[in-house]
Amino acid sequence: MRALIIGCGYVGEALGQRLVALGHDVTGIRRSREHNDRLAKLGIRPFNLDITGEGALAKLDGRYDWIVITVSSARGGEAAYERAFGTGTRRIAQWLKTASASSVVFISSTGIYRQTNAEWVFENGATPPENTTSKILWEAEQTISAVGPLVTLLRSSGIYGPGRGHLFQQFMSGNAVIEGDGKRFLNMVHRDDLVGSIVAVLELENGSGLFNITDDEPVTQLDFFKWLSETTGRPIPPFVPELDTSTRKRDITNKRVSNKLFKETFGFKYKHPTFREGLAEELNG
Repeated sequence: MRALIIGCGYVGEALGQRLVALGHDVTGIRRSREHNDRLAKLGIRPFNLDITGEGALAKLDGRYDWIVITVSSARGGEAAYERAFGTGTRRIAQWLKTASASSVVFISSTGIYRQTNAEWVFENGATPPENTTSKILWEAEQTISAVGPLVTLLRSSGIYGPGRGHLFQQFMSGNAVIEGDGKRFLNMVHRDDLVGSIVAVLELENGSGLFNITDDEPVTQLDFFKWLSETTGRPIPPFVPELDTSTRKRDITNKRVSNKLFKETFGFKYKHPTFREGLAEELNG
């Protein structure tokens, strides 16, 4: 199969590498040429363009079997988020209408769910959010879904893995803190499990739908750091008062995201069913 990865960064590179190993022809889009050599060594054909540019995607021939959209805002602010998931997504959707893919996968985020009472949330648990970045992402989902019936939306929880994982890295550097009573839930997924879920969708073909991609066990901030402390022998982080949400760039949620629908639909088994398996790899690596 010919696969195109739009936004071939942290997740896209790992996905491309997996698809190449499975014998597929893979092209990866990045804005900068900086990492072209690395992509080529992985067997991914690099293609450089800015998806926010008018007509930029017309440079592609459009003849791809699989198209995966894994764009990111490169940890920028709201303006960067709007460029990537607002303007960029609209440009992609416009181009997709001329493409001939049998499967399109769009990686979204469980950040769309704004629940705050530690409740379980499922795919039908989102309503149009008021939070700015979540609203942009919600509209991006609608834009891509409107392209046609062969679109699958995967809402990913917080991604961690080799070289990635904000709270883990804070803990290892001695800069972590536990906010409030530490009872707020975290939802995570290992990069390789997200990649595996994308491959599962592509290989099914002619599939569509909306699915949460998150591991089996939401964990409170306190229990997360307790496990790290017990495993590494390092002190548990100090408790600090919970910050006023009005001072944060993004408001805070407290929810437990369910992965039941995806596992039942695809018979998917997580390689890292909880954060423990994934972080044990990091600690032993």
